Amino acid sequence: MNIKTIGHDLEHNIWLVASLFFKDDEDVNIISRAKNDSGIITSDTSVEYEGKTFSASHSFEIENSTDKHTVNRITSAVCGMALYKAAQNIRPKNLPWGVMTGIRPAKIIRQLLLDGKNDEDIKNYITNLYGTSEKKLSLALDVAKNELPLIAKNKPDDIGLYIGIPFCPTRCLYCSFVSTDLRHSKKYVNDYLVRLVKEIEYSAKLSKASGKRITSIYIGGGTPTSLTPTELDILLCAVAKNFDTSALYEYCVEAGRPDTITKEKLGVLKKYGVTRISINPQTMHERTLNLIGRAHSAKDIETAFSLARSVGFDTINADLIAGLPGENEQDFLSTLNAIDAFSPENITVHTMSIKRGSALHQRVANYNLTDPTTVYNMLDMSYKFMQKTNRAPYYLYRQKNMLGNLENVGYSIKGHESIYNVNIMEETQSILALGCGGSAKAVSQNGERIERVFNFKAPIEYIGRFDEILKKKDEFFTLINEI
Repeated sequence: MNIKTIGHDLEHNIWLVASLFFKDDEDVNIISRAKNDSGIITSDTSVEYEGKTFSASHSFEIENSTDKHTVNRITSAVCGMALYKAAQNIRPKNLPWGVMTGIRPAKIIRQLLLDGKNDEDIKNYITNLYGTSEKKLSLALDVAKNELPLIAKNKPDDIGLYIGIPFCPTRCLYCSFVSTDLRHSKKYVNDYLVRLVKEIEYSAKLSKASGKRITSIYIGGGTPTSLTPTELDILLCAVAKNFDTSALYEYCVEAGRPDTITKEKLGVLKKYGVTRISINPQTMHERTLNLIGRAHSAKDIETAFSLARSVGFDTINADLIAGLPGENEQDFLSTLNAIDAFSPENITVHTMSIKRGSALHQRVANYNLTDPTTVYNMLDMSYKFMQKTNRAPYYLYRQKNMLGNLENVGYSIKGHESIYNVNIMEETQSILALGCGGSAKAVSQNGERIERVFNFKAPIEYIGRFDEILKKKDEFFTLINEI
């Protein structure tokens, strides 16, 4: 795939749209032109494929006050739409999000709401600029409206805290997260925790000196409840001793794998004030659980919910995946009904993604992947299901290599939304990230400047290069104080 740009330097953005239609190794020649003529951005694009050339154009009028960053974003979308129109002549495709390839669709809509635009204006704007379908527009608009009161809680010196635990009992087929199989990495757990406690102590001092207030804590991974009760106590005790948690809106721990949940571990979480946990079934079908390497049964999921309720947790999230290999619409609907029987306050519906670092990506030809139309139907089904069960969509994000180029959506009963999830996805608050795979994010008050500081991903590297980890914390707080 060869891409040439004229009048702009948005080659990567053009590639993102082109990759929805063509593979990198296909013989395709794309020429994307753009110009800004008195506030009207126009793109003319040609696509040469198998000896034939198809051309199309698209234009969009911008307001006089539009800033350079927004002009660049609009130019990218206009060029994408021209390419989309041309490519449809070669390989027709239904793209519900149109050429909106970004991770955070609701972010643009939320800004339009803050600018005083009404629903009709927003729908016309997004439809004309991105070609987004009415259903996806309505979803994103719902999310943006539901986010606003949560984001409004943020104060200038508020930050979120993330702590990564890179251990799981087994590694799932689709997983590319920072996690290691405990059957092979258990020998690193003690050394990892010793250093993580030191990082907590060091970071808490810097946070206090900077006058920052922690309003949310999210411990993820990996699977934090892969740790023993004693190890969990060491970790949560370090957090409680070093950080002021009096201003917390929420304290969440991923208890994602039901086979790692015990009453003793849940008791430790309760002891230190954890308010929200995630129990992540992904599916309620035994055959699929076995296929994806979950190493637990549907009965284990029921037991985990029962234990969590008995200990007193009243905000539980359940992650599900639409489009798992071999599943159809009826399979997904039965999972929705089975999970709803446990009454989780939050349900997050993920679209199956073929992630580069996963075992699935390496052996994708061996699996019966769900076709995009079926996945689309599953997501539409979940939206209607959540409406009936009084769970509203409150955060939304997208990833690369998702089936159908679709989305992940968090649904919640009113009053149980995760403010951390909103802030991290919408980039409306700085996040201090500790532990393996931590991606600290310094966000300016106007949201126009975002700086990231990354921790190492592998436990052995985190342990062996720990002095560098502490230097990264100095770098992060220097950035926070600057912006």
